[in-house]
Amino acid sequence: KSVLINASERAMQSLEMSSSTLISEDDADRGREGESTSTRNGITLDEMLSLHVGENGKAQLRHFLLSSMAWVPAVMLTLMSVFTERTPEWRCTSDDNTLCGIGGNVTDICSLGDDDWEWEAKSASVVSEWDLVCNDAWKVSFADSMFFVGFFFGAGLLGQLADIKGRWVAMYTSLAIAATGAAASAASLGYWQYLIFKLPIGFGCGGIGVSSFVLSTEPLGAKWRAFLGIATQYWWASGICFMSGVAAVVTEWRTLTFFFVFLTGIYAIFSSPLVKESPRWLLISGDVEKAHAILTTYAKVNDKTIPPEGLPPLKLPNENSKTASIRELMPFPSLRRRLVAMAFIFFVNSMVYYGLSLNVGSLGGSIYLNNFLSGLVEMPSYAFAQFAVEAMGRQRTLVLLLAIAGIGCLISGFAQGTAKTVVALAGRFGIAASFNMIFLYTTELFPTVVRSAALGFCSLVARVSGIAAPQIIALQMFEPALPFLIFGGFAVAACVMATALPDTKGVTMEDTLEGAAAQSASLTDATNFTRLEESEEEEMLRV
Repeated sequence: KSVLINASERAMQSLEMSSSTLISEDDADRGREGESTSTRNGITLDEMLSLHVGENGKAQLRHFLLSSMAWVPAVMLTLMSVFTERTPEWRCTSDDNTLCGIGGNVTDICSLGDDDWEWEAKSASVVSEWDLVCNDAWKVSFADSMFFVGFFFGAGLLGQLADIKGRWVAMYTSLAIAATGAAASAASLGYWQYLIFKLPIGFGCGGIGVSSFVLSTEPLGAKWRAFLGIATQYWWASGICFMSGVAAVVTEWRTLTFFFVFLTGIYAIFSSPLVKESPRWLLISGDVEKAHAILTTYAKVNDKTIPPEGLPPLKLPNENSKTASIRELMPFPSLRRRLVAMAFIFFVNSMVYYGLSLNVGSLGGSIYLNNFLSGLVEMPSYAFAQFAVEAMGRQRTLVLLLAIAGIGCLISGFAQGTAKTVVALAGRFGIAASFNMIFLYTTELFPTVVRSAALGFCSLVARVSGIAAPQIIALQMFEPALPFLIFGGFAVAACVMATALPDTKGVTMEDTLEGAAAQSASLTDATNFTRLEESEEEEMLRV
């Protein structure tokens, strides 16, 4: 989720290098200067995909499915604490009939002496194995926050690795780090060892999505990237459903963790020879020959006709494309307000999503069924978001989804039993769909020169709120309804803030800060955003 935002930021950085300079292999070999015949005939990567390779052929679909499947091990290693850190069943062993007898009604183990109760299965979770209850209950949420601290750094540093060494290297390095950390945590001899190993798990998980998202979408044609980019999250939701079934069968936390590590290793071993490096990254890095070879392979698999002389030469994106820092956005009040609003919305989305994900154990009924339903409800939420942003517009869709999330969470704080589960799932629907669409919305709210910087800032804020989410869940020790009320209150506040944002559906994205500020200055009460009249648009195009 928040890693999707960071991954999308990486994608934008490579896709926005629209100003191009040709790289001709013959020119490089001969040391020529000036424009050659091959230079004049050179084409961009997107043109190559559209004209010669195919924008979404069999080769890209196979690559997309294999590389985006990394979201399954990512979600297993991210959310396995739902099961490995759950509070399992216990029984009263006291001889006092007022406690354990027919009339006994003790439901709080903290009111019993150490000899008056016992776990039904000591090895069921870290909570039961190390007695992380009562005065030590804080250690559970602290371990989850430690995971998100690692996630915070992993998303940034491994994202940089994806830019420097390649998407393929970053994805499999991230999988290896997360799996190694998980295996070490399963072998821990005590809580403090377990706590330390939560850092590398989070660090690796922070990098999996960053590299997987970019690796899976960069070989696609322009018109397919947004649609299939959102579709990567179906793997995430499927992974939630799958891990729920596995956890229902494998109930011992160490065995469950090792099994998830095993599945991660199986995926890495079998997919790594089949997944190729992103030709877009190779082109940006200057390895034109290898990018050309991969595109030629794609064209053959897609049954495209290749000229006898091979595919045309490629252009290399200009590394000197102008960008601006986030500070340069601050003098423009309208853009500054957008940044503050979207940063807060990112903060709330990350906090509420991970808060609801990690807190399914507080819902009535089976934790396995509740987690399965949570993953299941995300699938239609993605489809709804994809449809609604076009049918209703970006802003109205976001307001509606945050309202659903907020109301669902608030009602969950007061509801009981099945009703609590139902409204919590409604909240999950809203926040999952909201989290999925805010990337698209953010890219349209900011001009080209500052788009990546704005996304990066919002992604940073989102990762911070992930650290806070487990601590909010811990407040249920004082009042069970409190986490849901906090999540619901923040979601409603984000909903209110979203009403002040403009709708960007059908609006041409500006390239400069001045252009975006001027566009925003002509807001109207009816549309809350500038939609250029035909004459104005024609004049701009002429300019």
